[in-house]
Amino acid sequence: MAPLEALNERLRAGGVLILDGGMGSELQARGVPMDRAAWSALANLDHTGVVQQIHEDNIRAGAEVVIANTYPSSRLMLRGAGAEDRFEEVNRRAVEAAMAARDAVGRPDTAVAGSISLGVAVDFMLRTEISPEGPALRDAFSEQAETLAGAGVDLLALEMMMSPIYGVPAVEAALETGLPVWLGVSAGLSPDSELQPLDAEGGSFDGLLDALLRPELAAVTVMHSSLEATTPALRAVRARWDGPVGAYPESGSWTPPNWVFSDLTPDEYAEAALGWVRDDGVRIIGGCCGMGPQFIEAVSGVLGREAPSAS
Repeated sequence: MAPLEALNERLRAGGVLILDGGMGSELQARGVPMDRAAWSALANLDHTGVVQQIHEDNIRAGAEVVIANTYPSSRLMLRGAGAEDRFEEVNRRAVEAAMAARDAVGRPDTAVAGSISLGVAVDFMLRTEISPEGPALRDAFSEQAETLAGAGVDLLALEMMMSPIYGVPAVEAALETGLPVWLGVSAGLSPDSELQPLDAEGGSFDGLLDALLRPELAAVTVMHSSLEATTPALRAVRARWDGPVGAYPESGSWTPPNWVFSDLTPDEYAEAALGWVRDDGVRIIGGCCGMGPQFIEAVSGVLGREAPSAS
């Protein structure tokens, strides 16, 4: 069965899909240097073997969907790292590494998602050289979406959508490819514990959802959010969205260009994940920054899945 067919069959049957863990922070944990402008993107050129190995480890841990290392790989972000002329190569090699990993593990039914975001460059790009009214944002999203579709990804994962300014053109560009699109929104809590977009300047979280939700989306995920913000964010999504809902939060904090890991254990996270599945109807579960394959293995365990053996 083709990966996308297997994924859709699982969701139609009311099952839960296991997503992989965070790629960029895991690359950092394995000694790969991060770039201030393009974070983990350059690893697709200089450390392709490590990228593939992380995908393999996540699949062996139980991941049924892996996200290619393209989160920070738009032309806008690569420009800041002096690698704009290698845009197509960076994205293509990221997808190839994910596909090679599923072949190496012997799991051809593993779906590969292409990630699209503005990543670590959001503030810089929006405040210095990009006009929200101009075509640059839409062009960048369209170019990356088309490149990832051409590389053969099974679906597109929009990640860290925290503002309609760039969320709307990202959603529109991704949907135009005809591929399934997962909308990933990121939430935070204000000092008085009110739910808001992770980027506090993005207005209200409810307003963000109202601006970005489309009936054509295949799933909506709450991702790169703290565990504390994930639960109310999931409930806000469920109040507006009848389709599949997912969660893959982060653990730790960001001190550019590196991720600072927390002391959250895989077992503690797995318990929280099981609660979202049981109590909040989550159908897609994984981990973002700070959560490596050991977290996915723990989630697989609490969901009663048998992880694939190494081949």
